[in-house]
Amino acid sequence: MTHPYFPYAVTEIFCIIFAAIIWMRMNRNIGSEHEVRQLRNMIYSYLVMLVFDVLWAVAEDKVIHPAHLQLGFINAITLIAISCGCYFWFKFIEDRLHFAPAARKTIDRLLLIPLAAICILDFTSIFTGWIFYIDAQGSYQMAAWFNLQTIVNYFYLLIPTVYSAYRAVTTHSRQDRAEYWTYTLYMIAPLISGQLEDYLPHVPILALNIFMVILILFLMIQNMQIYNDALTGLNNRRRLNIYLEETLPKATVQRPMLLFIMDIDNFKSINDAYGHLEGDSALKAFSDAMKDVAIRYSAFIARYGGDEFCMVMDACGKSPETVAEDIRQSLRNTHIKCQAADDSYKLMASIGFAVCDGTEQNPELELARADRMLYEEKAQKAHQRTTAV
Repeated sequence: MTHPYFPYAVTEIFCIIFAAIIWMRMNRNIGSEHEVRQLRNMIYSYLVMLVFDVLWAVAEDKVIHPAHLQLGFINAITLIAISCGCYFWFKFIEDRLHFAPAARKTIDRLLLIPLAAICILDFTSIFTGWIFYIDAQGSYQMAAWFNLQTIVNYFYLLIPTVYSAYRAVTTHSRQDRAEYWTYTLYMIAPLISGQLEDYLPHVPILALNIFMVILILFLMIQNMQIYNDALTGLNNRRRLNIYLEETLPKATVQRPMLLFIMDIDNFKSINDAYGHLEGDSALKAFSDAMKDVAIRYSAFIARYGGDEFCMVMDACGKSPETVAEDIRQSLRNTHIKCQAADDSYKLMASIGFAVCDGTEQNPELELARADRMLYEEKAQKAHQRTTAV
């Protein structure tokens, strides 16, 4: 007796093992708590799909002999897991690229409606045969309403793809552009699968394509962790130190460099009042405002640690006081709608700077100079609040 689906099942079992390893290595170091949760949920949905698809394959080979109702349940869960994976991918990109609208809770509920509807239709198809049915030979067959499944899945895939492509075209950062184009790969998996599955029925095209995208995404994020801050996407402290070591020797009295250190005012109160998820949102909003300033001045920007950020630029005739005021103005234009409560707030920062003219080429000493000025400003603000009370 031949088992044409045996290689299909074995391939998916290996996908289960490798995807489970990636799932276990997902932690908060790769992004915000929201992002990690959505990515883990997406991989979890993929694992559920694989497990039930393996059961379907061995049933097709008549290795196991589930009842008609059990076959329907296996296929329904597989379809539901695929749609859930598409939805969690949408949520991951929404968090990663910050394109959620202000009325987030209302939109989130609306976005759940197509998923909830298709999940109900998938499960009831066990009895109605609207999306799929099991024929007399015990094989899975698509039914008249199967296109609804495709429409819902592509709805959750198309929006992130279009937005990622738009960000890739409009960004000025080569690093961000590479990341955004990588996100568009997730749309390729279902497109390729839809074209090839009819020609290669005994090959798990969809499972392999999705795993390819998950692996590429994981490796990209792992690589970014070397020199990038996972939460904000900015350069990290390691990259800052390397950059300063390379550029400080080039500074001269005639062409000095400006080194800024910025610290978000009252950041702890945001975490205390709204929680750490809102703190993550504040850090990302602050970094986005700093990116705008950095683009205007062709500056290097990094997350120094916690709620501290650094910016390095050629003076080019600009006084540090002028640049510092530009940073404050950019923050004044940043209005944050709190996701955790019906409240809003603005971000402010304390700023310290050092003018590097080449006489001191030790990055730590230059950072210490800017840091001292930063904490002098913070102490002054604290004194003003105390005297005001």
